[in-house]
Order: sequence, then C-alpha cells, then structure tokens
Amino acid sequence: METRLNIIHLVLGKANPNRMNGVNKVVYHLANSQARQGHTVEVWGITTDPGAPAAFDRDFSLKLFQSCQLGLSSQLVKAIRELNTHTTFHIHGGFIFDFFLVSRHLKKSHISFVFTPHGAYNRVAMERSKYTKKLYFPLFEKSLLKRAKYIHLIGKSEGAVVGDMFDKDKFKLIPNGQTSSGMATYTANGSVPVFGFMGRIDIHTKGLDLLLKGFANYKMNCQGKGILIIMGGGVELQKLKLDAIELGIQDAVQFPGAVFGKEKLQMLSRLTAFYHTSRNEGMPGAVLEAASLGIPCVVSEETNVKSYVEDFQAGIGLAKNTVKHITESLSYLEKLHDHQNLKPLSANAQRMIKQAFNWDVISAEMCELYAS
Repeated sequence: METRLNIIHLVLGKANPNRMNGVNKVVYHLANSQARQGHTVEVWGITTDPGAPAAFDRDFSLKLFQSCQLGLSSQLVKAIRELNTHTTFHIHGGFIFDFFLVSRHLKKSHISFVFTPHGAYNRVAMERSKYTKKLYFPLFEKSLLKRAKYIHLIGKSEGAVVGDMFDKDKFKLIPNGQTSSGMATYTANGSVPVFGFMGRIDIHTKGLDLLLKGFANYKMNCQGKGILIIMGGGVELQKLKLDAIELGIQDAVQFPGAVFGKEKLQMLSRLTAFYHTSRNEGMPGAVLEAASLGIPCVVSEETNVKSYVEDFQAGIGLAKNTVKHITESLSYLEKLHDHQNLKPLSANAQRMIKQAFNWDVISAEMCELYAS
C-alpha cells in the first residue's frame, strides 16, 4: 500500500495562484496535486495580512502567520513545536531570513525538511545585491542548506553556486509542472505572425533588451511582417516603451500591461510563438503556460527549459542568447507561419507539457523524495 504523507509547505505569501508571484503558483499546484493523491497537505504562509481572506479554490489546508520585522511570530514557533516528527516539511524560497529561523526550530524539533531555492542561486540572481548576499550566505543561508535533508533544484543552472558545497546526492533535480490548458488546437493563423512575451518587466533579467533589438533587426533588415506583444507590468515598463521608440519599432510592438484570466488566454491564443530570452530563471511558468496552449516556444539556455523544447521539438532553443540568433529565429518562424507549417511544433509543445511537466507525475516524484 502506498504511504500517505503529512506534508507542510512553507512560503512567503498565501500560495495564491492568481498572483504574479511564481513561487506561490508553484506551491499551490504542487500542494493541490499532492492532496488529490491522498496525502494530508497544509500550506503555511507568512504574510503581512493573515486576517485577509484567501479567496481561491484549493484542495489543501491553508494556515497563515503574521510576518514580523524581527524573528518569527509566536504562533508559528508554537506550530512547529507541536509537529509530529514524521511530518514532511518543505521550505520554498532562498535568502529569506524567516526561513533560516524556521530551519533552526525544525532542527530542534528533529523534523527534516526539503529546501527549494526557486532560482535564488542562479548566476544573475546572485549578482543582485551581491555584497549583501556574500555576507548573508555564510552567516545564514549555508546553515539552512546544511540542515536540509535535500536541496531540490528546478533547473540545472541553480547548482552553479552551491553545487560544490555538498555531496551530489543532496541535490535533486525535479522541474516545475504545468496544468493542461484543455486547448487542443493551434489557433494563431492570422495574416501576419504574432510573437509574444509574458512576465515581469525586468529588462536585464528577462532579456527584453535582446528581444527588442532582435525584433527591430528582424523588422528593418529582414523586412519582417510580424508584430510583438509584451505582456506584463513593472517599474521598467515605461523604459521598455521608450526603448521601442528609440529602436523605431513602436508601431509594431504592443504593451497591454499585466493580463489575467480570460484576457490573458485570449492574448496568448493570438501568438504564433512565445519568446523567453531570459538571462536568469529558475523555471519560467509563462513558458510552460504558453506551451500548454500549444504555442511553440523560443527560449534561451538560461530558462532551464531549452533542453526540453529541443528534445520534444516544441519550438526553438537559442544556440546563443544574442540579437543575431533571436533575429534568425523570428525570420524562420515567419516562414513556417507563411507556409502553415507550425502545427507540428504546436502539437509537440502540448505533448511536452503532458509528458515532462505533468503536475501529478512531479508531485509523485517529490513524495518519493520526501519518503526516501
């Protein structure tokens, strides 16, 4: 008989799948899938407003704790002390001081835990506030990593910083998943190709400067007919719009802002191909969501999805994340669009999601990791 586990996921926030925060979305889907498989699952969230309603459907229990400027709330400490030693605990997110404190209390209570940094250790991520992180890491983060039973990585690039610190058996690579969209056919058949991006507008991290320059080169030097839709919000949105004007492509680039729900699906369904030319990622949920809709994807190595896209022939894995290679991919996809030869890539994108990123398969793999 399959072992039923008592699982607790810890996250900053409420695991609300309707927010832009990728970690919260991952925790929501992982916890939901594990609950459906018969495990007892709770999500513990540390938040500034634990009394506000968490108005979204879920199959798991949700417990919210007040975030504090210094230390943990007494309710959270008490909850840890009351845990059964057979509890499976899973901490989500790197460089979070609260989680370092939680790991100390877990150790005192003899409760093992799995830790997922969710891209916090990628090369570009480590460059942000790098001097602060250089101080923080040996003082706090390294101790948390030592206490963890396993360090769960969602992409190969995450191991670059910490890969040599511990035995290889401590690291386990399991990707994030994606729910199937239910959309069975590729509908992007307009007169001109439509290329798109969706996500946080962080120009350097997401490689949006490369995408704009590649698109400008495609329009001006390759006489490309396509348009580009960049969906998302952020403090750099206005700068990106100005960059498009400076490149002379403002008439061919649309900026609808952040989109959600039916509007998001309608916008995505227009796309000929989805672009993610990121310089740093854990596992970009937007790429998986686009692929689930049958949209061919063009991705950089740094997304940690390139090998999957290439293996399933679900789009294009950029040989190098450069303007030149982005331009070439746009021109190539326009030719496929004009000759109506994109449906095989579309079918392969959905097959990739069903086979490589199935949440039920991934949650079962995580449960095997917990029980080992």
